[in-house]
Amino acid sequence: MEDAEKKTKPAPKANRTKRTSPIEVRLVPDDLKRFDVLCAGSGRNRAQVAREAILWYMDQQDKIIQDSRESKLEARIRKMENRMAALISRGNIDTGVILEIIYSNMPVEDKEAVLKKCHKRAAMRLRGKIAEVEDIEELFRKELAKAEAHEA
Repeated sequence: MEDAEKKTKPAPKANRTKRTSPIEVRLVPDDLKRFDVLCAGSGRNRAQVAREAILWYMDQQDKIIQDSRESKLEARIRKMENRMAALISRGNIDTGVILEIIYSNMPVEDKEAVLKKCHKRAAMRLRGKIAEVEDIEELFRKELAKAEAHEA
């Protein structure tokens, strides 16, 4: 008798939430028996177990939808990466062809000096590009820190 009183005893006002209209579900007798055994084994009433089951199901559906969105986004990013790699490869091949034409038509005595000078200039330009990229990375880190601070 005490167990029945504990189960029907109303929750303290601090834990109460606004009540909504009830949901009615019909189960076949065997499933209802299993459900009652589950409820009794967990020490919770039917409404509590059903509520938890419904919330768990909705969470799982949200995860499935989110995973689907992420996989679509991953596929789009992978496709863009492949396109960029193809563009870079074609550009490198074209550049290689042009350089081969230039190199093969250079006077033999100037080849080494010209190549060293071109290499030095290319390294200087690359150093400037790396500095730009580092600035972008630092900017990205700052923006990411701001976003994390807003979430907290």
